[in-house]
This record gives sequence, structure tokens and C-alpha cells, in this order.
Amino acid sequence: MANVKDPFFWHRFSLAVHLSEAERAASCKESSTADQDSLDHTTESWLVRQHKKRRRLRYICGMVMLLVLLLVAGVVVLAWWVAKTRTR
Repeated sequence: MANVKDPFFWHRFSLAVHLSEAERAASCKESSTADQDSLDHTTESWLVRQHKKRRRLRYICGMVMLLVLLLVAGVVVLAWWVAKTRTR
């Protein structure tokens, strides 16, 4: 398991779990006939949002790396082509 760099991560994680458990207990008291395993899909949990942020960041970083590699390859090809045409 990777180390978390954010020093307040575990505090926020614990708080999110406690709030989720409190909401589940309150909803269970209000209606005992409701299905406890059903999820509210209109709101996303903090962990889901963090996962989406990380995935978006990885995608953006990958695209930037691809563009840099294409730029470097273009410069190398251009330099090779200029060197080749000057020798003629």
C-alpha cells in the first residue's frame, strides 16, 4: 500500500466514514423497511471524487508526456533532415 502524502488524509477519511455511518444509522431509524444496501447515486463520496481527480490527473500527465515526446521526435527528425540536406 502506498504512503499517503497528504498529512490530513486519514483525518478526512475517518471523518467521512463516521459521517457515512451516522447517515446510515439515521436513515435506518427513520425507515426500517428501506433497503440498507441501496446507494444514493446523486451524491458522490469523498473517496470517489479523489479517485476521479487522480484518474484525470494521470490522463492529463500522460497526454502532456506524449506531446513532449512527439515534440522531441519532431525536433530530432528535423535536425536529421537539415543535416542530410546540407551535405548534398
